[in-house]
Amino acid sequence: MNILKTAVLTLLSLLFMLPLSAVPAGASGTELTTSIQAAFELTAAVADSSARANLKSQYSALTVLSAQYDSREDQLRKLHDGNTQSLLVVKEQIKTIDQATVTKLTAVVASTKSRYQPLFDQYSALNNRISLLKGMKDKTLNSVLRTQSEAMRLLVQLARQDIRDKEAQLKAAKEARSKKMAAVRKTLAGIESPQAAIKSQKSVASALNKRLSADWSGFKTAIRRQNPVLAGPSLSALVSCHRQIAASKLKLIELEQKVAGIIAAAAKQIAA
Repeated sequence: MNILKTAVLTLLSLLFMLPLSAVPAGASGTELTTSIQAAFELTAAVADSSARANLKSQYSALTVLSAQYDSREDQLRKLHDGNTQSLLVVKEQIKTIDQATVTKLTAVVASTKSRYQPLFDQYSALNNRISLLKGMKDKTLNSVLRTQSEAMRLLVQLARQDIRDKEAQLKAAKEARSKKMAAVRKTLAGIESPQAAIKSQKSVASALNKRLSADWSGFKTAIRRQNPVLAGPSLSALVSCHRQIAASKLKLIELEQKVAGIIAAAAKQIAA
């Protein structure tokens, strides 16, 4: 029996000495591998019945919390990546708000000006000719030219008014576009508060993860030595730290969901 126990202890010692690459590490940093499980069982076995029951209960809780850690980490990553991508899409969409309308009206203004330009050129040329003939005594010619100028002046006024109307439409479209873009950006600015809270909460989670790493190291040392007296507090600290991390990650998930909701609201504004 002593020989078997010595062999098991030797095997466990070798497992603990393996490099990290040989034993895959969980995202939580507390993956309960076969070697960890075996070492824990041996440690629990040498504890009294009350301590053993408590150790097994705590270990069971740690198993659930460790799996939950990885699940929430995956959920958080997907939420964050989705928000990052959605935010980029919405920011690009903001640039396209009513752009087609503005482009079309810009072309209409340019086309209208181009269409009336020959009329303006003729009117200008006629007035220049009248100015040049002012000193001549040919009253008939002057009268004819002035009559032509008056008739053309009315057409020019109508043409200029048409251009002003179309320019006013273009200006109104640009102003409406600017207001819509500003409204969407204002909605999108709502992500700043939860993003700041996410940054703060990540700092909390980071500090907890450092503490978790230290507690995990202490727990492994205790079970390697088969010391239930040391293993108990270390295991309790691990469970407590995991629960705090779980609460922190739940807050992060809620904050990322809030960001997602704001981005969706901005996208809805664009589509309206």
